[in-house]
Amino acid sequence: MKNHDQQLDELFVEYRQACPEVEAGANFMPGVWARIEARRKSETWFWRMANSFASATVVMVMILGVMLYRNPNPLPQRAYIEKLTDEISEDYFLDVAYVAKAKPVRFGGER
Repeated sequence: MKNHDQQLDELFVEYRQACPEVEAGANFMPGVWARIEARRKSETWFWRMANSFASATVVMVMILGVMLYRNPNPLPQRAYIEKLTDEISEDYFLDVAYVAKAKPVRFGGER
């Protein structure tokens, strides 16, 4: 049975065989930085779009804030029930109460 050190040594040997050694030449570091910059450029469009949406949101919030500041009470002054009672007169309520008293409802058949 192999111990852990032997397994680790075998792993390193396989790794060296799988990955060729990179010769560090005059263009090694500029090549690395060129690859890094290429990745960064591919992600910048996303950040530009995110920043533009965030800026547009801030502008919209500021416009809505100014509109609310100029008109602090955009809701109607009267409550919903008050508007309903304006539409229905008191005579209607009296007529309904009179009809309810005049014609009682009997359950279980008529007598």
